[in-house]
Amino acid sequence: MNNANSLEIKADLDNLGQVRDFIEETSKETGLTRECAGELLLAVDEAVSNIIMHGFKSKSDGHIEVEVSHQPDALMVRIRDNAPLFDPTKNRDPHLEISPLERNAPGGFGVYLLNHLVDEIAYRVTDDGRNELSMLKSCS
Repeated sequence: MNNANSLEIKADLDNLGQVRDFIEETSKETGLTRECAGELLLAVDEAVSNIIMHGFKSKSDGHIEVEVSHQPDALMVRIRDNAPLFDPTKNRDPHLEISPLERNAPGGFGVYLLNHLVDEIAYRVTDDGRNELSMLKSCS
């Protein structure tokens, strides 16, 4: 499904370009500054990449829906998927004083990054049992 406000992709890293294009076009329509649009694009890209790589474990058997709604001086992006339920807002911030090379496991910076790129982030389980991550980016 692809219309003015939503895009649905198969959960495959090869489809990230479609998501980027969708967010870029939507950002232009709302008049977000280049900086704000870039931060939102990075946040959505990080979230969708994490869903594909960690939620679906890079298996392309799922679908991801990206919905954008316009609000005064802001964009709300909702990302829904049918991967196993996972609330990324419950993750603790990574220990930034430890070098990534010295960490026991790679990663752990995605949610931290999201929290610094968007103004609000929230998670819920939809009525039909899917993950929904909401991110609000305001630029006035």
